[in-house]
Amino acid sequence: MLAPSGVIKQTAKTALSGKALAAFSASCVFVFICIICTMLSELIWMVAGAASAVVFASLLAIFLCAPLALGVLYYFRRILWGQNDNITIVFRYFSCIDEYKRALHLTLLLAIRLLAAGALLFSPSVILDALASEKFYSLIGISIPVWSSNLWVVISFLRVVAGVLLFFVMLKYYMAPFLFIGDDNMDAAEAVNMSTIISKRTSGEFFWLIVSMAAWIALSLLLIPLPFLLPYFICVYGVHCRFAVANYNKDVDRVNSEHIPHFEANI
Repeated sequence: MLAPSGVIKQTAKTALSGKALAAFSASCVFVFICIICTMLSELIWMVAGAASAVVFASLLAIFLCAPLALGVLYYFRRILWGQNDNITIVFRYFSCIDEYKRALHLTLLLAIRLLAAGALLFSPSVILDALASEKFYSLIGISIPVWSSNLWVVISFLRVVAGVLLFFVMLKYYMAPFLFIGDDNMDAAEAVNMSTIISKRTSGEFFWLIVSMAAWIALSLLLIPLPFLLPYFICVYGVHCRFAVANYNKDVDRVNSEHIPHFEANI
């Protein structure tokens, strides 16, 4: 069992103590760039349509926002370790092609898993949505059935269920970014694999940690409080992951020690 949520939150607050301005500045960099990307995507939507906007936003998320998010996470991890860095370190994964490729590799691995799981889980609602569409019946040359107008209730329910299941499926990868930025010698595939192993023990506690912060997360959706709250969120995540890794290493050491042969000399 990991440390209680209260201990994790207090540890995060202690780590941020005296570093509020630097943490806020790093947070603002990330939030500002994400806002710019959102505005550009909305502009593309107005000019070229929804499909083009989705593609454009996805490309920005993968090639710009995700590597930047890893850099921000790296910055706050350094804070948790008592380091005082210049906020330009948030651009760490843009500093050279090798670092950028590492970050991009992790992003693509997680994105592929997200898309694959999402496609599978949302397929029932997509199929029903097509069956409720007038275009579908016009293509096959029949009139739309009266009962199809009631399918929206089932479709909405299936979408909610799919969204919840997708969250829990992706939860097993939640530690991958922390493991990735914590070890320069760990490649993306190893970070993803280790996350699936460690999260089997800790994903439930991480979920309840998120639930315990639901009010703060809801407040951050107003956007204006987000730059102030983001450092706290990231540090809470980092402290939890630090405890999770320490707990995993402790269990591995215990198991290994049990398999080490002991010899007693009777001389």
